[in-house]
Amino acid sequence: MSKGEHVEVSLNGAEPLTLEQFIQVSRYGAPVAPFRGKKREQVERVRAYVEKRWLSDDSETKYGFNTGIGALKNVRISQEKIKQFQARYVKSHSVGLGEPLAVEIVRGAMLLQARALSRGYSGVRALLVDKLIEMLNKGVHPVVPEQGSLGASGDLAPLTHIASVLVGEPEAEIWVGPHRRRLSDLLDATGAVRFEQNGKEVRFETIELHGKEAVSLTNATSVMLSIACHLLHDVESLLLHADVAAALSLEAMMCEPDAFDERLHRVRNQAGQILTAQNMRALIAGSRRMTPEAREAYFRARTEEAVRRAWPHDEDVRARETVERYKLEVEFEPNRVQDAYSLRCVPQVHGACRDAVRYFREVVLRELHAVTDNPLIFPTAEGKAYEALSGGNFHGEPLALAADFLGIALTELGSIAERRVFRLLSPSLSFGLPRNLTGGEPGLNSGLMLTQYTAAQLVSENKVLAHPASVDSIPTSENQEDHVSMGLIAARKARRILHNVQNLVAIETLCATQGIHLSARYASTNLTRFPLGKGTAAAFAYLENYEAEDGVRPFALMTDDQYLHRRMTRMRDLVAQGKIGEVVAAAVKVQAL
Repeated sequence: MSKGEHVEVSLNGAEPLTLEQFIQVSRYGAPVAPFRGKKREQVERVRAYVEKRWLSDDSETKYGFNTGIGALKNVRISQEKIKQFQARYVKSHSVGLGEPLAVEIVRGAMLLQARALSRGYSGVRALLVDKLIEMLNKGVHPVVPEQGSLGASGDLAPLTHIASVLVGEPEAEIWVGPHRRRLSDLLDATGAVRFEQNGKEVRFETIELHGKEAVSLTNATSVMLSIACHLLHDVESLLLHADVAAALSLEAMMCEPDAFDERLHRVRNQAGQILTAQNMRALIAGSRRMTPEAREAYFRARTEEAVRRAWPHDEDVRARETVERYKLEVEFEPNRVQDAYSLRCVPQVHGACRDAVRYFREVVLRELHAVTDNPLIFPTAEGKAYEALSGGNFHGEPLALAADFLGIALTELGSIAERRVFRLLSPSLSFGLPRNLTGGEPGLNSGLMLTQYTAAQLVSENKVLAHPASVDSIPTSENQEDHVSMGLIAARKARRILHNVQNLVAIETLCATQGIHLSARYASTNLTRFPLGKGTAAAFAYLENYEAEDGVRPFALMTDDQYLHRRMTRMRDLVAQGKIGEVVAAAVKVQAL
């Protein structure tokens, strides 16, 4: 599936929700099928038992069903006040602050909550699943502040902001187009929410929560997991783009290909490294630019150009040419043996990042099928009754550690990309590319110098963000909740790091593309005589011929200085959307994980 197909996603089958289905609903607005069938029957069967056995005044005390929560776990709530407790719970737990989470994150959390409740372990009415699906399908999107979750008991505050819309809390907010609107301005006389979206009237009937339902709507890791699912989807594309950007840099600087020999990486025996080296070989396969002959031709062309500039009217420049050529050869090292770490250690660094992403993926895909409510309801051994078990599945530690690890790995991916950008801009490090990759008159033009400044800032910001959130904990609720995961902080930080690295990879791709243009602009060094590798050629051709909506070709050879922000953001969008990787994957065999 892809954007725009809108294939209906169902929660009714036994198979787990897939990552692709999740993205279709959360990001692209695919519809969710009505909740029905055997899973609905199971939810209704469990709920009937709960109402009969645990939601009457003569029933035994059951935490979450007829008690307070947290440190108030032993305070019994009478049956006549159970619904009142649900309403007050939503009010008291809506304590989020800060900027709102992206709509796709909120939609993802709603879908994950619906999926978890549909499993039949929470003891709630099937109506809750229905209403969450209705919110998704009608585009009723709660405004959810990003701050307030400790990652145990789950994402309490942010999930309560979703529940507050479900119950029609007048102070709750939803998105109407780009605007935040309070429900108090949208509720009609019947208590239904009414608003216009995309030229159509939307009507959503709010509900009153019954026993156990407020807790089940909010005791879960669904918000941090929603962020993690989006991270997983986007990071797999980023890994491939990082390899492409690195390969383009190698071509621009005419590097040594021996560092990617399969034998080297086989004996290291690290899976991510082996795969990255395999990708790099596929990308540069057939390249004639990464050869001594290409370097020799480029050095000669650069030398002749330098001599003509220095002595434009001198007829006999052979002696001076010899001197200039010697200086260039010493500086540019036509026979290099090996390149700097940021060039020859791409498999080792990118590969280690891949291994970290694999671990992250395993955790996320397991959590995608998890139930993280508390307490949970299970059939007894005889199968004729149910029992409620109180535990701590809402604790976000698995996701917190995985998100922190991902953030660290992505920081390294961005850090090594910035080092290659730095080399591309310096003649003494790029083996003779024009200073700052300037295509016009040096001095008068600054070229791409300032792109590295931005890259340096992004790398430094990532270093701060990469500090693990999961190593911190602050006790709450009279020390009843004495160790928390900070999982939502870890996920939010990792998402910000990912966006920064998308920008870093875009900057490297922009600089490497300009570097190839500059190294190929002489008749003796053009891409016909010294072609790129099969994969890098596909990427370069796509970028060179890419035409923006305004008719501009932003990645063609830049001679005189141009407004760079637009070019950088366009390249970032291509990286974030996976466009370059799609083109390369159609040309050569490469893979993200």
